Amino acid sequence: MIRFIFTTAFFLVIALLSYNYFFGTAEEKKQAQEIFSKGAEVVGAGADLLKSEYEKYQDGKYDEALDNISHFLGKLKEQGGELFQEIENWNQRKHEWDQKNQDLQQLIDADPGSMDKEELRSAIAELEKERKILEIEGERLKEQAK
Repeated sequence: MIRFIFTTAFFLVIALLSYNYFFGTAEEKKQAQEIFSKGAEVVGAGADLLKSEYEKYQDGKYDEALDNISHFLGKLKEQGGELFQEIENWNQRKHEWDQKNQDLQQLIDADPGSMDKEELRSAIAELEKERKILEIEGERLKEQAK
């Protein structure tokens, strides 16, 4: 939206200056001509700057900076790959936990008296322990991914 506003404003100013340059009063024509000449100076200065920087680039001014950027991006990609693998491992462990939880629930629903109460408590406690570990690791991975 902001880009549209700037583009529209830019073309509106150019159109207004062009109109004044060709159809305006003598004062408006003079003002438009001054603005166009200043604009040409700015464009010329920008072109000179680009030529100068291109020559410096050819001479190797930016080689070290580009190497640093390349090294940084490689390191970031490597770390991102490790983080992605950790997330995949966490997702697999969570899926396994979900399956264990579902199996236990089905066993309880099918025949509530078939399991010893101590076994049931132990299984529930183990699932709860795994859930807490997964939750903590999930939060850590979430923070790392930010």
